[in-house]
Formats: sequence, structure tokens, C-alpha cells
Amino acid sequence: MTNDDALVEPVGDVGGNRGLWTAWAALRSLVDGTDQAASVLNGMFGDLLDERRSSLAIPMTFRCDGAELTLDRQALADQIVGATGDVCVFVPGLMSGDAVWRFPGQAAVTYGSRLATDRNVTSVFLRYNSGRHVSDNGRQLALLLDALVTAWPVELDELSLVGHSMGGLVVRSATHYGASNGHAWVEKLRRVFLLGAPLSGAPLEKLVHVADFTLTTIWNPVTRLVGRVLRLRSAGVKDLRFGALEEEDWSGRDPDAVRWPHRTPVPLLATADHYVIAGTLARRIDHPAARVLGDPLVTFFSARGQSLATRGASLVADTHVRTLPGVGHLALAHHDDVYDQMLSWWMTP
Repeated sequence: MTNDDALVEPVGDVGGNRGLWTAWAALRSLVDGTDQAASVLNGMFGDLLDERRSSLAIPMTFRCDGAELTLDRQALADQIVGATGDVCVFVPGLMSGDAVWRFPGQAAVTYGSRLATDRNVTSVFLRYNSGRHVSDNGRQLALLLDALVTAWPVELDELSLVGHSMGGLVVRSATHYGASNGHAWVEKLRRVFLLGAPLSGAPLEKLVHVADFTLTTIWNPVTRLVGRVLRLRSAGVKDLRFGALEEEDWSGRDPDAVRWPHRTPVPLLATADHYVIAGTLARRIDHPAARVLGDPLVTFFSARGQSLATRGASLVADTHVRTLPGVGHLALAHHDDVYDQMLSWWMTP
């Protein structure tokens, strides 16, 4: 074992959980709330936690009012008093949980609570391990949605999905697997909202990948150590580089290679309306920075699904795309302008 291997090993040593429990303790002291600390840890090392069946791994569950839902008809009737036939499921992004949907200074206000008032919609919030492969989470979400629809306590008329950031990729993957496997919930799906989702990949992950690859090839103990630490980022994070949605996009391939040779194109579900909301820190959407930097974790082009592979064509029709100036990446999950646009589309499909 080289010197830099010995230094890196404690970080990734999940056999005895030394490094991960140390990271967990540090996160709990730095991050506000145990749930948020767990979400961050899972986003960073969730694939390793899942592989070793660690108690720190977050199981995928549906939640309502902060409580985990039991997917049984009578249990749901008891847990969700006044459940309606219109259901919306919210899927957060990398390292995020329920808290990301709360409006600043208004802990009880979310898009879900506002939809309940304005459209009589019952909202459910997903909690999951965002460090797993997007396709693994997408396939599991498809199965959970089938169980949710089957157990829903009243007749379900419409289902809508809202995905923020990585959550948008998980939603896209779930619709793909749901349709491929003939799940009943797909027939109920009417709307899919993608809020700052890196449909064509996240530029920050691309930069980190280049840095990791470069540093690990330099014959210097310090630079190699930094590169190896960067390489410990989770499978979910690495999937963000190209917006991978299917298992075929990564299975049998080296995620740390200079580039992946293939990404399977996944068309939009034809029976549901898809909407994209992108943010930009620039105050004008015609400002060059708005197009180049985006929100700035996701560019305008990636949020629309534009890439060289699609020859610049947008995945979603222009009439179903809105760019909001002055709205950052995280704010897309709890912003008045975002909700107003969602509600406008909701009322006029």
C-alpha cells in the first residue's frame, strides 16, 4: 500500500465504518438538523453505505408532514386525513431532504401546502439515498409509486411529479422504468415538473471529474492524494456528469475514465406534460451569464436537455420552459415565482 493509499483508506473504510462514522459526527456538528446531516452524508458516500448495508444509509420512503408513510390502504387513510384524488410527489435533489421545500422563514409552507389550498392536491415527499446510482433510485421509485397508487385510500384521478435538481433525473428514470415495466401509476401521471434538473449533465461534476483524473495521473504524493479523495464521491454524484438515467449508462463502464462512450437517450413519457423551470443568478435572462452559468450549478442548456448529442435540440417544448432571473439553484425548490409558474401551467395544461 502506498503512503497516499494509507491516508485515503480511513475515509473510505466502511468495513468498520470508521471513516463514515467520523464524517457523520462531523456533519452533525456542522449541519442544522439530523435529517439534513444524514442527507448530506448519503449524498457523499451513499453508494458505499448501501453496499455495506450500513445503518446510516437512508431507505427510500414516502413522507407526509414529516412522518414516514406506510403503504397500506388503511394505514394511509389513518395517516393522511382528507386525502384527495389528486396527488403530487416531490423528489428532492442531491444531499437534500424535506427541508429544501420549505419557504425561508415559513417552515410550514411548501409547494405542497400551497397546492393543497389552491388545487386541493395531496402532496407526498420522497426521502432517499441520493448517493446511489440515479437508475437504482429511479427503478425503486417506480416500484414505490406503484405501491402508493395501489394503496391510496381514495380513487386516484391524477398523479404529478416534481423533481428538483438530481430529483428531476430520478423522476425521469422512474418514468422510464415505470413505462418499461407496465406499472399502473404511469397511466395516472399527468404532469412532470423539472426544476433545475441537469438533464444534459452538471458542469461542476464535469470539472471535478477532470480535476480528479488529472491529479491522480500526476506522480506526486500530495496531488495523487487529493485526486483519490475526490474520486471517493458517490455513484450518484458521478451520474450527474452526463445525466445518466439507465443502468446501461454505467454498468460495466469505468466512471472515472476521461469520458463515458455512451448514454442511452430516454424520451419523455408521451402521456404526460413535462415542464422545465430553470434559474439564473443574472437579473436578466438575456444576459450572457444567464445562458452560460445558469443557476449556476445547472446551465440553461442542461436544464432544457440540450447537448451535442441532441444537436442543440431542447428535450422540452419552448412553451413548457421558463427561465427565472435572480433565482439560484436551491431557491428553485422554494420560491414564489417558481410556484406561480407551476400553478399557471397546472391550470392551463
